[in-house]
Order: sequence, then structure tokens, then C-alpha cells
Amino acid sequence: MKKLKVNLLMITALAIGAVTMSFKMVSTATTYHYASESTDPGAFANPDNWEPGNSSVTCGTGNTKPCQITAEDEADLESKLDGKTNPEVLSIVDSRRQ
Repeated sequence: MKKLKVNLLMITALAIGAVTMSFKMVSTATTYHYASESTDPGAFANPDNWEPGNSSVTCGTGNTKPCQITAEDEADLESKLDGKTNPEVLSIVDSRRQ
């Protein structure tokens, strides 16, 4: 009887572990805003021109430039921007100034 209880406990522990490992951890998305006035070629894809959080000023109107993009972290932001031209970045951002 004791051996049966130990086996059931081990099976229960394995089942709990398997169920827990089946789910991906929820990651939180971060909003980054374009914090530069530069519209030079490649400027939109430069991660140094982006800051976490919402901008303190509205995007407004004027020269076309990105406003916000959502990424999980800085590494994700860099991978989204890497090698893109300004028009390509404008096509993937959440919002842009027109």
C-alpha cells in the first residue's frame, strides 16, 4: 500500500510538471516611441532613436515619421528594426506621423 501511494505521488508530480511546462510564460509588451527628429535614411531603424514608454508629446503632423512600436524588450525591438529602410519601418510601426 505504501509503495502504491509513493507511485501515485510521483505520477501526480510528473503530471503537474508536464501541465506546467506545456504553457508558455506570458511576456509583457513594451511600447517604444521615436525620440528623434531625424528623418535621415536609416534613422528610423536605429534603436538608439527609440525610448521605452509613451511619448510625452503627441505625434502630431508634419514630416512622415514613426510614433510608436510595440516590442517585448530591447532585443526584440532591435530584431524588428534590423536592416530595415525608413519606409519599411513605417510599415511595421503601431502609429506614425503623417
